Amino acid sequence: MVCYGMDMTVPMTVPMTMPTLDKPLPDYLGAKVSELIRASKADNTLRAYRSDLACFSRWCATVGRQVLPAEPETIAAYVADHAGTWKLSTLCRRVAAISEAHKLAGGANPCASPIVTETLSGLRRQNTQNRQQAAGLLAADMVTILEAITGTRLADYRDKALLLVGWCAALRRSELVALTWGQVQRDADGVKLQLMGSKTDKAGDGQLVGLAYDTPGRCPVRALLEYKERLARLDRQLVADHAHVFTQLNRWQQPKGKLAGQAVATILQRRAAAAGLVGHYSGHSLRVGLIQQAKLAGVQDSVVMATTRHKGVDMLKQYQGTAGLVSRAAHKGLLA
Repeated sequence: MVCYGMDMTVPMTVPMTMPTLDKPLPDYLGAKVSELIRASKADNTLRAYRSDLACFSRWCATVGRQVLPAEPETIAAYVADHAGTWKLSTLCRRVAAISEAHKLAGGANPCASPIVTETLSGLRRQNTQNRQQAAGLLAADMVTILEAITGTRLADYRDKALLLVGWCAALRRSELVALTWGQVQRDADGVKLQLMGSKTDKAGDGQLVGLAYDTPGRCPVRALLEYKERLARLDRQLVADHAHVFTQLNRWQQPKGKLAGQAVATILQRRAAAAGLVGHYSGHSLRVGLIQQAKLAGVQDSVVMATTRHKGVDMLKQYQGTAGLVSRAAHKGLLA
């Protein structure tokens, strides 16, 4: 075969012998590919996918359907069968897990079939209640909770730091419990949190969030550093770079490993109840509350997004929900 160089006048000969594609790849390359595929997903996502696939497999066994490859009708029936049992977000995640399994298997993706996508679309229209937003913890209630934390146990320092850091940095509960001391960077104006493996950090580059010094008693930086000092008094290894910031505590106030994500909601609910507050708070209430309060205070979207790490303003509007609907009613003051 003859082709030409860059000036299109000098011919050069290219051998016709091409490498065959039939020779199997070395095992180490296959293992490397598998490793990189696993790294493309956060650990929490992989755990959820494994659980979701196990659930789908059990259901298929009960109805006598094939798991992989699955027929689109099987997946649509799976969704319909659990529509009244699981939240819409749970069903969508489980369909995503099934989809991911088929992609990795190299076959056609049945989840892209119209019967599956239309089933999910119909479910969204019928079950708008499944999109209910977590109750946001607004500033006044946060202050009430903080003022009720008057003890000097390690749990008191931990809970105060956890609530303030989670609220002020608008962290998801998974980000909060995954935080290590090596990700906390001191700064002249406060601290920077280097978040890794966040939900919106698809490339795995990490995301920075700033916490500034604020009013004493309500300052996330001081609360975090005071808690760190208390841990260091027990054992310097508890504040080593690899150590998790927020730990479980036994009845003797001794650390015993990182917190589970659900513990964030438990701590918030317990502290809110102790402060005399009545509300259906969840682990997401800290993040939602900061966004709602910032919007009510007129903080610019770009400033809020620098903390929340949202890519667009649409999600901010969803988070705002009904916060301020009455106090900022359009008619207010017009008849004065």
